[in-house]
Amino acid sequence: MGWGVLAYVFTLPCGSGRYFGPASRFVNTLSLPVRASIAATRPDGRLASGALTLGVVALLIVAVWLRACQLENVPGVNGDEAWSGVQALRFLQGETIDWRTPTGNPVNVFFLIPLMALHLFLPPSFIVLRFVSLASGVLALVVNYFLCRRAFDRQTAVVSTLLLALLPIDIAYSRFAWDASQSLLATLFVLYLPLIHLRRHGDSAWLSTPGMVALGAAIVVHPTNVFAAPLLVVPALYARRRPIVAALQNTAIPAKTTTLAVLVAVSAAAAYGAWRGLAIVAPRLHGSSDLAGFAQNYLRLFSGTTVYEFISGTQAGAPHAAWFVDLPRMGDALFGLLAIGCLWGMVLRLKHDPADSDQSLVLGWFFMLVAFFIVAGPGAIAPHVERYGMCLIAPGALLLSRGLAWWIEQRRPRHASVALGLALVAWLWPLSFYWGYFEFIQQTGGRSHVTFRTAAVEPKLEAFRYVLNHRHPNEATEIVCHEWWNYWPLAYLARGEDNVQVLTWDQWREADRVMAPGPAGKTWFIEYAGTTSEHEVVQRWEQDGLTIPRQTICDYGHHELLSILGPAENNSENY
Repeated sequence: MGWGVLAYVFTLPCGSGRYFGPASRFVNTLSLPVRASIAATRPDGRLASGALTLGVVALLIVAVWLRACQLENVPGVNGDEAWSGVQALRFLQGETIDWRTPTGNPVNVFFLIPLMALHLFLPPSFIVLRFVSLASGVLALVVNYFLCRRAFDRQTAVVSTLLLALLPIDIAYSRFAWDASQSLLATLFVLYLPLIHLRRHGDSAWLSTPGMVALGAAIVVHPTNVFAAPLLVVPALYARRRPIVAALQNTAIPAKTTTLAVLVAVSAAAAYGAWRGLAIVAPRLHGSSDLAGFAQNYLRLFSGTTVYEFISGTQAGAPHAAWFVDLPRMGDALFGLLAIGCLWGMVLRLKHDPADSDQSLVLGWFFMLVAFFIVAGPGAIAPHVERYGMCLIAPGALLLSRGLAWWIEQRRPRHASVALGLALVAWLWPLSFYWGYFEFIQQTGGRSHVTFRTAAVEPKLEAFRYVLNHRHPNEATEIVCHEWWNYWPLAYLARGEDNVQVLTWDQWREADRVMAPGPAGKTWFIEYAGTTSEHEVVQRWEQDGLTIPRQTICDYGHHELLSILGPAENNSENY
């Protein structure tokens, strides 16, 4: 009965259709349990199966569309994204690149190499810049389905894939050209390969070699993925729990003096190591006082509140749509109800069918969460830094999916309402994402960090085009920026143009000239409107009794966002 209700909700927006190919096989596990009940109430069971297939496919299509829609301008491109694009182009043009990110992390080669490959054939553009993240986000759904089906079953594979497809944070990070955008894909391998190994080998399973390789690759993607290590270790220890206990019980006890000496030495070494370690990390360790904040931020990581606050800035409100302010709270409440239902389903699953894979999943997720909490704390999954907690998404989503799958498996009438409620929440996710992300940004321009504010044409791209359109063909041109958030996107775009150079304010001042005497070039300054950076540029010319021309670019909300100052003639008479 629960399957019948869920099937009905999944097919609400889709109507009917014919059963077809790979997509039907993908959702075959959804259609089989309901075929009999549907056939009893509808004359054409095959038609209902087709409708179910189309419903699930439609939900996935919506999730992919949300990842790809307006990729080039929503949100505004930031300097961290464009930095990777500049490195890729530098490498292709035979120049030296930085092998560490501005934050000191090693470069993610799994992101940089595909980005290089794209730029072999395509000129710089913000769509190309973000395409690797988009492809990684979509590929993660495919990988999750096939690996989850091997580790558990088709039903869990479909449910978990739909959940990952609809999570707002997964959609948002498929739209960012960041290293952490590949964390979901990377941690899926760390999550599933040890569980598949455990299912195949049972009590004889040990550390999965592919799992160890996957963990190493995940750490290369982003160092915070090291917290996924329990997902690799716990299944191996759980599988070996009986042999380990038996070995300890059968081990002969050596002489008392030898035992005492070994224990003292080991204890001393452990105490010294703990003391040294705590001396380094103690100021950063988190305790019970941070538990409430951590639990709240972990919930918000899944509900979408983090995304709406970080990228859209919904907490700042909208003048003509005050209900946006309540969207985060509504998202938290709805996901909280879903999480409670799913977790209770997982408890019942462990009570009635305590499979090794499920128990390993719960223990691995628990130790991973504990380690992340103690070392990183609630601040590491708060809005604006939540990329550090992307490794927590896959195991949490799988745990919820196993609980949800338990409710769906039950055909008792009293469970139908649970399945209906959970399915309705699933449909509300893409709707809330559209409202809290696209609709809010298109009404206000964005209320978060200035680099995310945008317009129909990405403002930094529009400023760059303005400069190109107002210079003579092949004229030597310089663009100067104070802000990191403007410098790197403009430097990335300039890599595709001749005679255009982008400089930081310090580089321009240190040169003590903008162009050597000779053919006159022009210098433009692009700064955020109303900032001290813009004021400093204007003040520079006022000191010489000159006025520099100013053009402005507005965001979706018609607020001034970027100022284009110039052109300023590059010759000694002006300076």
